[in-house]
Amino acid sequence: MERLIFLRKDPLTAAVIVCLFAVGLIGLPYENVGALLSNDPLKASLSGMIICRAAGLAAMLFLHRLIGFFSGLRLRKGSFWALLPALLVAVNNAPLIALFSGSAGVTAGAEQVMLFALACVFVASFEELTFRGIVFPLLLSHFGAGKRKRTAAVLASSLLFGLMHLVNLVSGGGVGETFLQAGYTFLIGAMFAVVLLCRGDLAVCIVLHTVYNFGGMLVPTLGYGSFFDLWSIPAIAVTALIGAAAIVFYLFALLRLPDGCAERLYRLSARQRFVLNGALTA
Repeated sequence: MERLIFLRKDPLTAAVIVCLFAVGLIGLPYENVGALLSNDPLKASLSGMIICRAAGLAAMLFLHRLIGFFSGLRLRKGSFWALLPALLVAVNNAPLIALFSGSAGVTAGAEQVMLFALACVFVASFEELTFRGIVFPLLLSHFGAGKRKRTAAVLASSLLFGLMHLVNLVSGGGVGETFLQAGYTFLIGAMFAVVLLCRGDLAVCIVLHTVYNFGGMLVPTLGYGSFFDLWSIPAIAVTALIGAAAIVFYLFALLRLPDGCAERLYRLSARQRFVLNGALTA
């Protein structure tokens, strides 16, 4: 039974509570956890990240169930094209030009690459379930499904997603680097939210997020290449072109989608309405 269904009565407060809970889970000392498994700093960091994000994912899955969201969202026919711009953005996040030119590369072994890929999967799964699977539907429930209202929900959920990454300041991240990350994370979160509206499938967002993280962090984590090697003028130009096209595409899609695409993400079943009414009158 959805024991926390009463949180749906005040979805804005519930969204803030979920975000704070997520920040607490992100703060788990994954490096210390990984140190129990390996003396190698890189393996310890990746192993600890996998364990801590897996624990966070399990907690969010439990919370997702208790709040009363549907677990099986159906795909919309004809919506395949809606994920292509996001896929281009995700793939382009890898420094393809630098890799092909040889100015950047991966030096780690297969085991480390596999650990890194698994860490990307669990990080993406945890963040997508939290922000697109719980926070975004709660905010849609608060704002509504109309054009302006769902746009407000997209922006608000993405803002919370971006602000969450400011916790990196506590873990030693640079101020400029951290705020830059919060900025582009806001844009990525908005893109994934619109993809979810178009497709109705959280798994697609998880895959896209995993590809984005894997491509963007593979070389800095497991290889070589300076910042200017990774972000040469051609790379910046291609990224700007793809990013601008994606923004236009998803803004147009957000405004053209029928209201039902948003409503299905937070709609209560008859049994859930009965449970919610019971919780409120108890």
